[in-house]
Amino acid sequence: MIELHHLRALAAISRHPSLTAAARSLHCTQSGLSHLLKDLERQLQIQLVNRDRRPLTLTAAGRRLLRCAETVLPEIEAAQDDLERMVVGTAGRLFITLECHSCIDWLLPAMLTYRDSHADVELDVRIGAHFTPLPSLLQGSVDLVITGERRGGRGVEATPLFSFQIMALLPRRHPLAGRDYLQPEDFTTETIITYPVAECRQDLYSRFLEPAGVIPQRRRTAEMTAMIIQWVALGQGVAALPSWAVPDTAAVVCIPLGETGLWGELHALRRK
Repeated sequence: MIELHHLRALAAISRHPSLTAAARSLHCTQSGLSHLLKDLERQLQIQLVNRDRRPLTLTAAGRRLLRCAETVLPEIEAAQDDLERMVVGTAGRLFITLECHSCIDWLLPAMLTYRDSHADVELDVRIGAHFTPLPSLLQGSVDLVITGERRGGRGVEATPLFSFQIMALLPRRHPLAGRDYLQPEDFTTETIITYPVAECRQDLYSRFLEPAGVIPQRRRTAEMTAMIIQWVALGQGVAALPSWAVPDTAAVVCIPLGETGLWGELHALRRK
């Protein structure tokens, strides 16, 4: 069986004019290197080095194995370097899944800050609207899930991130734009603009409208936060978004939901 020390030995022989010099570069004796080479040739049943020539040269079989060494050894060394950096926390990967579409608005700037001190960490972000992230987390294809639901247990640890207020978005000229806060029944005749996520996974529906038995007139969806805000500004409907998702310059009015406001909390889920 060809092993790494065989490849290292052949690479050293190709770089030096004699077995003695090659052995010195490998920090072993000339006789030890010679025995290693003979054992490999015996296993492969073919000669790898022309020993009767000075300087030493490789045979055709030796050159073929050298090409393998030149491919494999740098990969092994790079992997070892990566693993060493991972041990001290300066390299690795961080694959994040968001169950909250608008989280991307604060996560991307945070990732830029993270990148400044973890330049060798591979980062990836995906929106989890169309697949279930927990199985991916447990299987190891995802490292972190950011969600509005606390779902620990079964090998998953949940860490609270921060609380936030969910605000109603209305066009500036909407009849309800002057209210101090909105009640569920205010949405009865409205078109609600949301992300393309099931209603049961949206706080506006599950925690505000449905408990009051309110069914809005219509629902339409948009993939992007900026598009939702734009549709509201154009008078195409109303929406509800976390307060951080609405820039101060947006041409919409933000109003609390309920007298005490509607609040949510984000959690980070990871494998224990």
